[in-house]
Amino acid sequence: MSKDKLLVIDDEFGPRESLRFLFKDIYDVICAESVDRALDELKTFTPDCIISDIKMPGKTGIQGLKAIRKIDPQVSIIMLTGFGSLETAQEAIRHGANDYLKKPFDTDEIRETVAKYIQRTKIHRKQIETSERLESLTSQLQEQLDAKEQLASLGEQSSEFVHDLNNPLSVINGYVQILIQDIKDKKSGGKEVNVNYLEQIEQSVSRCRDMLTLWHERSRRADSSVKKVALGALVSEVAGNAQTLAGEKNAQVLLNCGSDNCLIEGDNVQIFRAIQNIVGNALEALPEAGGVINIGWHVDGSRALVEVEDNGGGFPATKIADLQTKYYTTKGEAGGMGLGLFITKNIVEAHGGSLILANNNNQTGALVTLAFPLLK
Repeated sequence: MSKDKLLVIDDEFGPRESLRFLFKDIYDVICAESVDRALDELKTFTPDCIISDIKMPGKTGIQGLKAIRKIDPQVSIIMLTGFGSLETAQEAIRHGANDYLKKPFDTDEIRETVAKYIQRTKIHRKQIETSERLESLTSQLQEQLDAKEQLASLGEQSSEFVHDLNNPLSVINGYVQILIQDIKDKKSGGKEVNVNYLEQIEQSVSRCRDMLTLWHERSRRADSSVKKVALGALVSEVAGNAQTLAGEKNAQVLLNCGSDNCLIEGDNVQIFRAIQNIVGNALEALPEAGGVINIGWHVDGSRALVEVEDNGGGFPATKIADLQTKYYTTKGEAGGMGLGLFITKNIVEAHGGSLILANNNNQTGALVTLAFPLLK
């Protein structure tokens, strides 16, 4: 695992080497004896935090601060000076410094300060990256919709396209709402934002991009990419998305891990669609309190199975045969499009498998099984 990166700028050898020695075992440290040397280093080195002296010959720390901010607006910068004054501190903060410490520095204080600001840089970069990916996704969605206006007259393909993207977009929206509240709570409490939510959003954005690619290939009648697929990785990803969203409903998602050798041959994106459709249905079916979803995978003879069980009441016994029919839904007028199980059935059968709908042994909820031929 790569270390976080620290850049130290100080014209004095003593303080510069002290900082290098203090942090060399924790971070990847580069030292520069001048602002010009530091700017050269920034061409190939992207630090997560910069410690810079203010009073230096040639370009001052303030001049360096201005130049660095043009190169990297997100990196955290801590200014050091032995000539501390309120005016100098205010000038540094005004030009983009994040903090201000006096020489000689306290080692415990500077360790804590650097660790805090490295984490801040990483979170801000992740926020920027996620925001840019969301904007890119929005642009791609618009381009796809603009380029395929004819799909409006082809209700079948258009409906499936909307249904496929609705699942990951619902995940994105859920995490965005959680993140907004988390930012408000952490800001008021002076704590750091949970970067895990951003990673989940980024993962869901990637899935949307995969689905756009899939539909683009489908529109050109291109063959899907068939390769070895580890069911465990896909099930774990879908379960990870569902866990936080279920938490918002005071529900639980329990992951039952199977063998790492539970492999099948097929299209990664298509199989992900199928699993996510089933888990999405389970989330919607959960009761208002005490909801539980069990998600797992295992090998059964010559088959690789994915099983999703919930305690949402189960399927009407007389309707199980109808549920895989196109546009059939039990959710009423305000419910879904009746495509999830139909799409999933087609995907599983296209991979030589079968979709099995049943109620669990206790008759308290549904048990859905996706059975694929095991790759040996």
